[in-house]
Amino acid sequence: MSFLKTILLTFVIIGFSFSANAQFTSDAEPDNYVQVRIIANQTQVSGGEKIRLGLEQIIHPTWHTYWKNPGDSGTPTSIEWDLPEGFSISELEWSTPNKIPYGPLTNYGYENKVTLLQNLTIPKDIGAEPFSINGSVNLLVCHDICIPETHDVFIAFNVNNAPEVTKIATAESLLPIDIDWDTTFYADKDQLVIKAITDDVSILDGAKNIALAPEDWGAIDNNAEATLSLTDDGFTLSQKIGERDLNEISELPIVLSYTNTDGKLQSLRLVATHSALPSLQTNDADNNKDITILSALLFALFGGIILNLMPCVFPVLSMKALSLINLGEKEESKARGYGISYTLGILISFAIIGGTLLILKSGGAQIGWGFQLQNPIVIMVLAYLVFIIGLNLAGLFEFSGRLGKLGSFTQKLSGQDGHRGAFFTGVLATLVATPCTAPFMGAALGFALTQPAIISMLVFLTLGFGLAIPYLLLCFVPSLRSKLPKPGAWMQTFKQFLSFPMFLTAVWLVWVLSQQAGTFGILSALSGMVFIAFGIWLCKVLPSNGFGRYLSIILIILSFLFVGSTLVTSKTLMLPNGET
Repeated sequence: MSFLKTILLTFVIIGFSFSANAQFTSDAEPDNYVQVRIIANQTQVSGGEKIRLGLEQIIHPTWHTYWKNPGDSGTPTSIEWDLPEGFSISELEWSTPNKIPYGPLTNYGYENKVTLLQNLTIPKDIGAEPFSINGSVNLLVCHDICIPETHDVFIAFNVNNAPEVTKIATAESLLPIDIDWDTTFYADKDQLVIKAITDDVSILDGAKNIALAPEDWGAIDNNAEATLSLTDDGFTLSQKIGERDLNEISELPIVLSYTNTDGKLQSLRLVATHSALPSLQTNDADNNKDITILSALLFALFGGIILNLMPCVFPVLSMKALSLINLGEKEESKARGYGISYTLGILISFAIIGGTLLILKSGGAQIGWGFQLQNPIVIMVLAYLVFIIGLNLAGLFEFSGRLGKLGSFTQKLSGQDGHRGAFFTGVLATLVATPCTAPFMGAALGFALTQPAIISMLVFLTLGFGLAIPYLLLCFVPSLRSKLPKPGAWMQTFKQFLSFPMFLTAVWLVWVLSQQAGTFGILSALSGMVFIAFGIWLCKVLPSNGFGRYLSIILIILSFLFVGSTLVTSKTLMLPNGET
């Protein structure tokens, strides 16, 4: 391979790494994407008073948090108060949510800022002395990825701090107005119909941009549009039914938002009861369903292909691709076998991940792709895995056994070990791909989570097939392999270069962990990485005999026991108020 080609190849790889790693280098990324504090309409209080509190969220631009019904994915904000004896507090009162589309998903939540309200009742025996109350806020903030955040909050009373009367009043003006009209709901074919009986529908005259937000999940297709019809005795609203059986719902609180004739956003809250009318819901297919499924499959396929360029996947693909260099023309069947084994490893892994996600989803969990990143143990395991791969690529050690083929560019893939190595490399590629996202993935996977299980699994498997395509083509098309550079000393340098995208991925995973576990989570993860490197180094320099050998073995065991302890302790890192 000429020097010029080497330089060009290096610049191509650097370009891919930097473009895919934009998430690592964004300017002015905050430590937390939501700033949270507690405000009150009065801070000088006495016993027996009722105080209006506000949970104020200042949300980073382009990110959002969630309403009490998050929609097709997400988790609502919650707060746990540590109240002194005799104090009581009401449930959260939620501002009118926005519809937040993301591909085929539609969520309900808030962007930029929002203040959720509560009423704090102070016991009568409280005097004018200063006191404070403390709480823990748990929220999920999302953009292209979702990050759980926990915020410790407090507010002090009868001290020199100013009330936030204006902000509380503004938040109250954004609450939906409670309406006690006689309201029912029922199913008419594939439509949820809400009928309200009232003599005063003038409030809805000229209403535009009608939107429904049910407080219970699954009642409507969140991506569909609502239709309003005024009648002599009230009005009817209709929207396509969601994935939930309406017979499970006896009472359905809904928020109806619209733009009035003055162009102002208005919202009403009605509580509809299930009508005695028989359900006429049908399973009529949407005329565009096939087109939608086809689009989702194409998005999944392209998303999987592009996933190969992400910094967490590209080094694994590169290692497998270069392992084909030494295969001769007479070993075509062997190359094809390796491609099939690699593809099976990916497809089986995606089937397991997709099946787990669908099982959790059927149990009511509001989750999507990357749901495993909400668990600090999973994040830490993935960080350790990509860190170990990075150490291998940098030359600290070579894998042995089933993953041995990842550590050697020049060894031929042969016999059963070769096929097993290809299969487990596919499994590894899937594991390291889970923290990454690629264009088209959000739309495809969002669609998958709104469909029956068979269609959902088909989308997941198509995504996995897209991930396998580049290596599969190299195995089945000899002319493509002939374009690969010839073996040489440059391969060792290139292998070491590939360690840096893996280290960047590990850094990003530690950053995600910091959003959940703070500085202690960072300390645990980084300490674990140091002891991983130390344990591997000890294995490499292990004396052949004598006291030094036994001492080294003891230190190796202690090192990996420490790494294991970081995983065990990470289980408690997200628990509020230090509970265990």
